[in-house]
Parts: sequence; C-alpha cells; structure tokens
Amino acid sequence: MTDEASAQTDWSLHDCPVYGLFLRPPDPDRGLWRSELVLDIDHIVAWLRGDDGGFRFRVAPATLTFQDVQDLRIAVDFTGTAFAPTITEWSVDRVEKRPATGAPHPAAFAWQILLNVPAGGLIGLVATGFTIDHRAPPRLTAMQRVDPQDRPPLTLA
Repeated sequence: MTDEASAQTDWSLHDCPVYGLFLRPPDPDRGLWRSELVLDIDHIVAWLRGDDGGFRFRVAPATLTFQDVQDLRIAVDFTGTAFAPTITEWSVDRVEKRPATGAPHPAAFAWQILLNVPAGGLIGLVATGFTIDHRAPPRLTAMQRVDPQDRPPLTLA
C-alpha cells in the first residue's frame, strides 16, 4: 500500500457518515449569544490508494460545529429509497460555500451540505464558519467509517 493520499486530504466531507444532529440555540441568560449546529460524523481524513488500485481510509470520529447559524433548512426523505424500511446514517456528498446575501453578520457564508444518502437530502444554513474536532486519532481502515465499538460517544458541554 502506498501512503499517497488522493485529493480528499483537506476538510472535504465527501462520503462522511452523519450519525446525529444537535441544535444549540443561544442562551442569553448565561451570556451565550452564538447559535450552533453540531453534527456527529466520522471524518474521512485521507483516502489512500493502494498498489492494487483499491482504497483504505484514515477516519476519525469527529464533531462538526457550524457557528452563528441562521436560516437553517433540513430536507431529508427516505421514502421510495432502498433505505425506506429502516433508518440509516446520512452520508455527505459535498459541501458548497458561497457568499451570503443579506446576512446580519458580515463574515457569514451560505453553506449547503448535500447528501448522497438519502439521495437529494440537504442541510442548508448561513454561518460564519465551522470547526471539526476529532474525538479520537484517525485510524487506518478499509471502511469509510469508524468501527462502532471504537467510536467514542458525542458529548455536548
């Protein structure tokens, strides 16, 4: 196996599974004015092409947090899909970022997280930015996810 990563070595979220979503509204009584969208994901840090042409992955359980969130829109529909009889984690296709028009915060951008599972799903929002915090070091695996027994749970402060 070579240790050369493909183009997926930055903050790209392509094929990252999403296990949970949490809305953290502002709490003025405690002096917290920032609204946040928190996603529990497995972050594919690197796609590594092997000598045989197949891939292995460096994957870490992570918390993806968007800050100063407004104009949140979530559209997810499992009906009429192979996943209809059950519920499964979501999977990210790509993230798109563009300037936000009319946002009260000058540093805000419009973000769209387009999903490939379920097909056509999306999370749209306006936010000033995001962080990805790994809850464990990335592991080398043949799967695009962390083994469930190795995933530390998402904890929210």
